[in-house]
Amino acid sequence: MPRKKSNNIKASGKTTDVREHPLTVPVSKKNPTGKTIRDRHVRRLPGTDLDGDQIIDLFKKYNRKGLKYPTTKKLLEEYKNSDDYDEIIAVWIDYFSKKFIKLALDPNSVKALIASESSFIEDPKENKIAFGITQITKQTLKILQDPKGEVKDFIFKDIRQKDLKNPAIAIPLAIRWLYRKQETARSKLKREPNHEETILEYKGWLKGNSALRASGLKNYRKHYNALKK
Repeated sequence: MPRKKSNNIKASGKTTDVREHPLTVPVSKKNPTGKTIRDRHVRRLPGTDLDGDQIIDLFKKYNRKGLKYPTTKKLLEEYKNSDDYDEIIAVWIDYFSKKFIKLALDPNSVKALIASESSFIEDPKENKIAFGITQITKQTLKILQDPKGEVKDFIFKDIRQKDLKNPAIAIPLAIRWLYRKQETARSKLKREPNHEETILEYKGWLKGNSALRASGLKNYRKHYNALKK
């Protein structure tokens, strides 16, 4: 009796190498059973990527014990909805600090970033290259979903440009990107970056001395300092 083929699975890093698995195909003379075996393909392991539904579900079920929240009520005079996203910020900072085993970002830094990027407007219309409350660019969205790119250790999948209009999606993507920007800023500076340098790297202004950089940093500082009072 011929021996039946089995699935051979090899795990490595963030992916599982599935060597063989059954596949249904159209019945033909060549294949009257309609069954065949597909050769090797790569599938990411659970916990190394998230799609939109998983982002929402994880947030709902996340253990809130011990979370560090941004300061409340400090920006309400300027932005009536400025405290609406504090829980999203707290959950995802905690999630990614544990995921990457890194020192957690300052929640006030993330809140001040949002204030400086979009004034807490969920769908700003004036910018044609960056989108949503955290102003993620098309290029950054692509990088955050590239399984072979610079953030391949943890990516998102099936996130569309229009999904960035939802802060529940846009904020976790931005926080994951901020953790990456910490790394790139550290590499450029040859030391640990402070919160301002991480934000400048997020905005693409770490190096240089332009008027746009100075204005953007001033705007960020204004909100951050207000939160820290």
